[in-house]
Amino acid sequence: MPKQKTRDKILLIALDLFNQSGTAAVSTNHIAAASGVSPGNLYYHFRNKDDIVRGIFDLMEAASREGFAAIADGAQPLRADVFEETFRFICQFNRRFSFFKRELPSLIAGDPQLKERFKIVHQETLGLICRLVDATIDAGFLKPLSGRERQLLAEMCWMLTLFWPNYLEVSGEGDSEEGIERGTKMLRLLLRGFQV
Repeated sequence: MPKQKTRDKILLIALDLFNQSGTAAVSTNHIAAASGVSPGNLYYHFRNKDDIVRGIFDLMEAASREGFAAIADGAQPLRADVFEETFRFICQFNRRFSFFKRELPSLIAGDPQLKERFKIVHQETLGLICRLVDATIDAGFLKPLSGRERQLLAEMCWMLTLFWPNYLEVSGEGDSEEGIERGTKMLRLLLRGFQV
């Protein structure tokens, strides 16, 4: 097995620490110590903590593109349950990068560069969900909707998916399989009103 590159190791250790404690409680010195590198070596790879967060965002972006590739490329007729499968995939993804989803508003508010990058990924993901809505309607599994209604339905699905982990956390439930399944049922209930 090839030796893990120092930069990649730092990112994965930082991700773990951020997920456990949040970005505010973790310093670059904490990350360096946990990674087994000197602070100078860490600064060779990353200018500061914001740069580390951006590096983790690179990992997120790559994992997101890979995970959504099969969905985006799927040519078969879509059913409403495809939305549930997508919801479950995104919930698992959110677990891997829980600090980012938990701190999303403050992270992008404090870093204009990250905000612009997130905006692009957000629009791409919303565009994918819009294509899912269109394909599902075109396949006859959801009732016909105007262009504006399709956009609103896609946004409702994306909003529920994007912020469901935050809701579970602030309600005191935390991350659990039961919470994911409840979110899936909520999505199913939302879509039921649009089924043929």
